[in-house]
Amino acid sequence: MVVPFLLGCSMYWNSPRTVEVEIKPVVVEEPVEEKEFNYEEYIKNLRIQYNNQDIVAILQFPNLFEEVVVQTDNNDYYLNHTKTREVLEAGATFLDYRTNLFTSKKLLIYSHSDPWDQLPFTNLKKYNKKDFFNANPYIYLIDSKGKHTYEVFSSYIENKDFDYVNLENFGGLTYQQHLEKLRKKSFVYKKIELTEESKVLVLQTCSFDERVSGNSKYQILVAKEIEEESDKS
Repeated sequence: MVVPFLLGCSMYWNSPRTVEVEIKPVVVEEPVEEKEFNYEEYIKNLRIQYNNQDIVAILQFPNLFEEVVVQTDNNDYYLNHTKTREVLEAGATFLDYRTNLFTSKKLLIYSHSDPWDQLPFTNLKKYNKKDFFNANPYIYLIDSKGKHTYEVFSSYIENKDFDYVNLENFGGLTYQQHLEKLRKKSFVYKKIELTEESKVLVLQTCSFDERVSGNSKYQILVAKEIEEESDKS
């Protein structure tokens, strides 16, 4: 049985305050001509820029934000450390230590949000609205091997059923049935083909939506990989 990993939302954001978080944009630019783009060099330069070998990817939400993604051997360290390893309760955006960026069919990425709309992942709640969901269908994950396009197919708030973090045991369901279950939880209906081979990205952050009960509730966004652009160097 897999024990779910959940962000400790109330641990960090349970009292009124002004959150001072400096969100620095990623300044490593892609070359104008894509045929010359070297993804391995891109990630290498990010590691140098932020002095952190744990950097594995960039997560891009067009017109919203982009975040450096880190990964280490546990899901605790980056709860309160930034991508530059600075101690800060806002933490970092990080990939579940149980997943492999290149071989796992399901990738899990976590990051904090806040009640004051200052942290990037707070924007995920916008996908609960039909107009925004339909107008912003794609997100991108850039790693050392290429740029991956994901199509969002589910956005919902979870407060009791946390099997979305499971990588193998889906409570008697097949992997495909598990993905269909996540799709059906969405506030916005999305028709999309899901199979046993589908590669998906699951994003989790805290939810502060007062319309949903519970002290531990999470905004969940699920997307299917539809395109991969490999390194052309």
